Amino acid sequence: MIMGKSKFVISILIGFLFGVFVGDLFKIDYCYFIGLLIGFLAVAIFLWRDIYWRLVILALLGFCLGLTHMAFWQIRQGNVSLVFDKEVNIEATIINHPDFSASQAKYLLSYQDAKIELQLGRYPEFQYGDRLKIKGVIKKPLEYLLHRNVQGQIFNGQVQKIGSGGNIIVKNIYQTRDKFEQTLNQIFPEPLASFSAGLILGSKRNIPDSLSQDFNRTGTTHIIAVSGYNVTILIVYIGLVLGLISRRLKIGGSLAVIIVFVLMTGATASVVRAGILAGLVIFGRAQGRRINMAILVLLVASVMVLFNPYLIKYDISFQLSFLAFLGLVYLSPVISNFKMVQPIPPFIRQTFAETFSAQLMVLPILIYYFGQASVISPIVNVLILWIVPAAMLLVFCSALAGFVSLSLGYIVGLLSGLALRYIIYIVQSFSNIFWASFQIKTSEWWWMPIYFFAIGYLMYIKRTEPKEIL
Repeated sequence: MIMGKSKFVISILIGFLFGVFVGDLFKIDYCYFIGLLIGFLAVAIFLWRDIYWRLVILALLGFCLGLTHMAFWQIRQGNVSLVFDKEVNIEATIINHPDFSASQAKYLLSYQDAKIELQLGRYPEFQYGDRLKIKGVIKKPLEYLLHRNVQGQIFNGQVQKIGSGGNIIVKNIYQTRDKFEQTLNQIFPEPLASFSAGLILGSKRNIPDSLSQDFNRTGTTHIIAVSGYNVTILIVYIGLVLGLISRRLKIGGSLAVIIVFVLMTGATASVVRAGILAGLVIFGRAQGRRINMAILVLLVASVMVLFNPYLIKYDISFQLSFLAFLGLVYLSPVISNFKMVQPIPPFIRQTFAETFSAQLMVLPILIYYFGQASVISPIVNVLILWIVPAAMLLVFCSALAGFVSLSLGYIVGLLSGLALRYIIYIVQSFSNIFWASFQIKTSEWWWMPIYFFAIGYLMYIKRTEPKEIL
């Protein structure tokens, strides 16, 4: 039987990711790894002729590589020289865009060979590149910070700015982002200002808690979370404009925009994933190659996990992002082909299938971590997703116009304001329905593999061509 080479690549990548996922449950030393490698070589000599045994052997090899990668990473983490639970005086540099909320600020610091999260009051503000002198107590990080490679935390220390540095290009990008947000705050009243900043920048610092809860209850948080959806919209617009000039400029310009946008939005897991995926798709199409979506998704996940293996287990955003993407690519074509949805007009059917598929894939994660799932998400998304691209474009144009003149920004903002008000009205109206979402908190996880196996089996028996993302 002839089997495509892509299945061998998929097999080893799946094995690698699974090995990383369970890697912290095993203790592996160099001798154990060498023994496993010799064993695999011996087995491969006798069983390599059988095509299915090749898949098994490659999957197991990938699994062992994943275990080993996690083991090496844990050794590296254990070698970090930080003094915990004692007052220290250190000098460190802010290495990312600060995370501001109404009453708190979080800064990621580089100190010697470690990363430390510093939590302070909202004011005074510090920025990327600032060199700080800090007096405080370093605590061991909470588990959820492992995916950011944070080795320690300082809460409410005494802080003094002693200098400034950082990469000048990154600093200018962050300053442009802040200028964008300031301009939007001047053009729009609340909650439109904070919503517009969330829509194009992923900033949630001023979004009212009540509005955030409305987005949660209606399953529409993704439009203010800056994910692959936002990146795709951005690339489509940029590609249309640059494509009028030249094909080469369209490709190069789109890749440059992806990099800048990823940095502006804070380089979260979902945006990095979307940026890498989009970049690979653009590059592949420039080479005239057909994209294998399974390899693309697994390769991007493997590359991200290679740089930080804790992503796959401790970063909820990473998990939600990839599961939603898999639902969009593989499950939505199956859902759209069901007889019961065929009478629905094509555009509405496509939006419904995409939203419903993404919700099905992320449902176990939402229940396990948050204990909440939206019932009306597909309906609300059908009602608002058609206008989100236009709203993003108009908000972006409003900010650009505001750079030139606030009066011009107000004028352009009238149109974008209508789109923003429509989205908020729909979200708030449906959120008020008492059965909009349900609560079901559980600490049990055994049912999740069964759930995903059932989804996978459905996709297998109803298999169809995966959906293109760009």
